[in-house]
Amino acid sequence: MTLDLLLRWIAWFLLGSWAFFALRILLYTSEQPTGARAQALRKILLGLITVALGWCFIGIVFLSIGLGVIFPTITMIGAPLSCPAPGQFELFSQGYSYRPGQHGVVREYYCLLPDGHQETVTFLTLLYAGLLYSALLMTVTMWLGRFGLRIVKIKPKDLSPQGMPSGAAAAQPSTGAPPSARSAGTQTRRTGSLEARLGELKALHESGLIDDNAYQARQTEILKEL
Repeated sequence: MTLDLLLRWIAWFLLGSWAFFALRILLYTSEQPTGARAQALRKILLGLITVALGWCFIGIVFLSIGLGVIFPTITMIGAPLSCPAPGQFELFSQGYSYRPGQHGVVREYYCLLPDGHQETVTFLTLLYAGLLYSALLMTVTMWLGRFGLRIVKIKPKDLSPQGMPSGAAAAQPSTGAPPSARSAGTQTRRTGSLEARLGELKALHESGLIDDNAYQARQTEILKEL
């Protein structure tokens, strides 16, 4: 398989995948309340941008530049973009020794144009290769997440009071108030705690960290405590 054909397959894979992801995101935002759709979409886009920047750093710095120095073959995927036809891509490697017993290798990428002119395309080749690897890694991550095949699911945090230490209630100082006042205060704090837990659960759902089924099930459990 030539590099040009490989790039075509990668392009179709990326286009098809992100068309599917865009549809899933639109369906998800359409299920949100009217006033919360814009906020939900902003959170999703902000998360995608953050993840994309992280994968770009990994793809360019670690894969293309870091591993590309040791295994220059993995950077050849960027050759058709940095040196399109009818140019001829060439890899030049030269070994050197900067002190006795220690050796290094210098690699340069060149594009030989039809007119005989030779251009250095080392930076462009590494950049394009890193971006392609970043796009593939980002796409695989999306397929594994909630907008893809949902292979990796993030469970909601345990919002139940069982997560508190057993002695937390006993450690709270006594106010000395009458039983009726203490009962009213306890009920008020309990209602406030339920509201806070429902608000936190809603925030997790709107940010896409839990799916609809988990959200509804946990909401029902919290409301039963009223």
